[in-house]
Amino acid sequence: MTMALDTEAFEANGHACIRAPEVAAAKARAEAAMLDTAKHIAKRVMGANAPDEATRGHQLAAMCAQETDQAATRACYEVFPTLPEVIALINAPVFLDAAKAAGLERPVARTNPLVRLDRPGDVRFTTPLHQDYWYSLLSDRAVVIWMALGPLEDNMGAVELLPGSHKRDLVAFKPYEAGHEWFECAEEIDASDAVAALPGRDEAILFDQRLIHRSGHNSSDKVRVTLQLRYNDLATASHLTSTFTPSLSRHVLTRQAELLERWGYSNG
Repeated sequence: MTMALDTEAFEANGHACIRAPEVAAAKARAEAAMLDTAKHIAKRVMGANAPDEATRGHQLAAMCAQETDQAATRACYEVFPTLPEVIALINAPVFLDAAKAAGLERPVARTNPLVRLDRPGDVRFTTPLHQDYWYSLLSDRAVVIWMALGPLEDNMGAVELLPGSHKRDLVAFKPYEAGHEWFECAEEIDASDAVAALPGRDEAILFDQRLIHRSGHNSSDKVRVTLQLRYNDLATASHLTSTFTPSLSRHVLTRQAELLERWGYSNG
């Protein structure tokens, strides 16, 4: 396998496209497992009303249209990241090699793969402009690999990236409170230079943890499924005795509290 990452583009812009047949093959394995699981969930949650479609995209769209209280697609959201075929993506050579090409000497998973489901027209979970460094407070060097599972059309919403924004300092984020995500940028960010990335079947987007970005709005009639792989660099890890899972890491929680105090927010 030849290196599929444009390293010069990554250094300049903070993001670059990974393009290789191995990307499509890795996606296909995960999608097959997700389709089988979605059908299983539909039967358990929806009973006789469960659809049985031929592809994962159609399956999720049919479930979304027929379910009550979003119970079936919510279950898919919870279960998909636990599938062995999805977890295995973090160890796919094409993604590990890309992380190394981006400067990570010893890539390690900083979370399990994250699967995001964006229902048609749903704006409640649209992410604002943010950096991902709060996922990576154990490592100075960290990257995200973002990909769509299934065809990604213009009206399904792309990931929007601000080229070069990885070169700025850490942007203060807001603590969680009703009305915005807890990683939302505290300052107003000019997004006029943002570029929309719509990776193809054999493509994924790799970007630096400090790159400012956001998720686009899904205005289609389909469920958009995207997946993110997140890597820290063990070679630059500040601690070796703390879990690399942010929600469980005392070190990361302490660092978050320190940053919130630095920016004048009360923890009490």
